Amino acid sequence: MTTMDTIVRVAIHPSIGIARVGDSSDAFFIGPELPYPTPAPEGGYKDTSGFLKRQAARFRIFGYDSRNRVVEELTCDNAEIEWTVHVANKKAAWYCFNVALDIPEGVPVPRRNANFTGAGRNQLIIDPGPRPISGRNEQGDRYWFDTGRFLEQNVYLGELRTDAQGRLIFLGGRGVSATPFPNNTAIDFANNDGWYDDTSDGPVTATIKLNGKSIPVDPAWAVVAPPNYAPDIISIQTMYDVMVDTYQNWWLNPPEKVSFREHIYPILSQFCQAQWVNYGFHIQFGWGAPYDFLRSSYFEKLSNAKAEYKEIRRQLFNIFRDPDYKMIDVHAWPQVYGDNMNVPATDARQFLALTKTQHELLKRWVEGHFIPDWNPNWIPPRTIDDVPLQERPHVLDKAALHFCMGGPFHPGCEMTWPMRHPSLYCARFRIRPRAPNNPETDYGHQLTPAAVNQSDGPLAASGPGDITRWMAVPWQTDTASCRAGYEPEYDPYLPTFWPARVPNHVLAQKDYETVMNRNLPLPERMLAFATRSAWYRGLEGAYVDQINQMIVDFSKLGVVEQRPGPGDPEFPDAMLVESPPGIGLTAPREKNNVIGHVGKRRRHYDRG
Repeated sequence: MTTMDTIVRVAIHPSIGIARVGDSSDAFFIGPELPYPTPAPEGGYKDTSGFLKRQAARFRIFGYDSRNRVVEELTCDNAEIEWTVHVANKKAAWYCFNVALDIPEGVPVPRRNANFTGAGRNQLIIDPGPRPISGRNEQGDRYWFDTGRFLEQNVYLGELRTDAQGRLIFLGGRGVSATPFPNNTAIDFANNDGWYDDTSDGPVTATIKLNGKSIPVDPAWAVVAPPNYAPDIISIQTMYDVMVDTYQNWWLNPPEKVSFREHIYPILSQFCQAQWVNYGFHIQFGWGAPYDFLRSSYFEKLSNAKAEYKEIRRQLFNIFRDPDYKMIDVHAWPQVYGDNMNVPATDARQFLALTKTQHELLKRWVEGHFIPDWNPNWIPPRTIDDVPLQERPHVLDKAALHFCMGGPFHPGCEMTWPMRHPSLYCARFRIRPRAPNNPETDYGHQLTPAAVNQSDGPLAASGPGDITRWMAVPWQTDTASCRAGYEPEYDPYLPTFWPARVPNHVLAQKDYETVMNRNLPLPERMLAFATRSAWYRGLEGAYVDQINQMIVDFSKLGVVEQRPGPGDPEFPDAMLVESPPGIGLTAPREKNNVIGHVGKRRRHYDRG
């Protein structure tokens, strides 16, 4: 018996692949395949004309034996493979977003575009149907998702390609958001009737033959999200963290031992990473700041399990917000808005807490019950092929979700609150697909929290478009709304919303160049390093003007990318810089520097 003969099933990985929109005509890059920052794509994240490149999701197939061990990756070299993908956009035909429906503050919400009734609502669903693809280096317009229509308007949702080994490459839309109705200005952060965008989602399946024999395949899911404007930054709470918490006592159990490197270091380092995208975090957790956890003398104590450092660990732990949300505490960590953010605050979910799983890991860390396994000389693999074969499927699954926001879900950047419900999944990290002969229930004119929790509710199974339908339409209005410092009389920079994907304050190219100029006086360079510019500074006018400008100009904003430091001990070895510069560069740097207060405002729907 050959090794290939031991394969009894195959599975597609990543189980949830993340693509992102961009308006470059053809330039794209493959999304993260490792759960830590890797080198930027050649030429950066924008093409030579300044347009934003799309992020593609690449899917692979792995064969497993009867003991659930990986035997081999399957490609066109050793198997017959035909992929099929079916994505759709159902945002305009779904229900409004007001607040997450799975928290106590959730209220019934009406349909978007409620003036469309009965079968007429199907005109609001952009569904081009499935597309198959097979072979090596395949591409072309026959693999485009371009036959779906919004009312009478054809909408391109993306396309399929394959690489030289026959792996699937999925590309999403080009960031086109529009309305066919004249004078239909977008006015809301999440619910704009008559509008569509070209995000989407849906199942990824394949048929596999090994030596002429068909093998069952575990399907995956593709999600098309907005751009990532800070691709090297990991959010304080990731979508991977949320799913791990969701699966506790279902598909996962708490780890027997807490690893400092795997469980604690990510939390601490992700607080420090936020220094490059939010000025308040720069002051608290940035280079040389009071809580610069990565400062060598401080880090040595935090990573050491000795009892003499327990009080240091305990005092830090006591600052973290209780995930049971027992009280409103703006000073607790993280200083990030939560699922029920409102001005003024109405309850403890005004702010985000780490997941209960993360919180419990920190408790064990405080008590010294952790493995001090930090190795400063460890060099991470550069590609997924450098990862041991048995680990590759999980690493691919984690990497895709590690670069997605895990909250606040208001509604979010890539996916939102349904992702924290076990009923949504058929296995860990694998969305349960809806069977073709099992149509979804009609939930009526309003979707209620009670309906969400029903066994046959919207979280029981998913079809094309069912993951992204919970998000804002169009996505740009939400991205332009979620900022920081909504109560500037308290703090103009904190709390914040999603700086790891949508920056608030950045080190601008001009200031970076000053830092790097060693001919200038050190105080001038240090002042430049301490300066942060508002990332949104090019958006003009009042709130409605800004969210509509974002629809058109989303690719003109800067992308935060890694650059080398000057080599002085006064500065970090690497910096994250807004490059290329954002729109409105010629405007004074101070202009629009504090504009968080123009952001989100919720509609208060009837609780009846």
